[in-house]
Amino acid sequence: MLEKHSRGLIAVAAILMGGSLVVAPIAQADETPYWGGRYKVTFHTDQKSGTSIAATQSETPYTAGYMFTTDCTSGECVASALNGPTPKDNVSPSTKFDWTGSRWSRSSSWNWDCQLPDGTITFDPANSVTNYVPQSDGSLAGTFQTTISSGACQGTVSIPLTAVPA
Repeated sequence: MLEKHSRGLIAVAAILMGGSLVVAPIAQADETPYWGGRYKVTFHTDQKSGTSIAATQSETPYTAGYMFTTDCTSGECVASALNGPTPKDNVSPSTKFDWTGSRWSRSSSWNWDCQLPDGTITFDPANSVTNYVPQSDGSLAGTFQTTISSGACQGTVSIPLTAVPA
């Protein structure tokens, strides 16, 4: 009889344990954003659009390699682009992107190098917002959206971007 009672308790315990596993919450994957490693970033300048004359000027797309690292120690996640090509004089040498909850974003004020029809270049004040959205395959897709506030190239330019692991 004791043996039968023990089997019953074991069966009840197994059912209770099994039931608790069914209703236990499923652990969520770590959702901390991370952009790290070597990436090839392509500026699809052949697909640019906008209202500026710069948007209509023909360009060849170009790709550059960057090393990215992410730091979330402050409670905000910031991805830094390191070891890329040397930037032009009118561009910041340091590039950092803030995680917004769905994308990596960066804003900057700088001078757009505007090529005039005669081939000369003027530097027109501009504000740019760059966004990269992580894709399921590990790549990122985004845009480099610039508003040129005055000068010969005044208007907007939008350039599609992709970043793929190298």
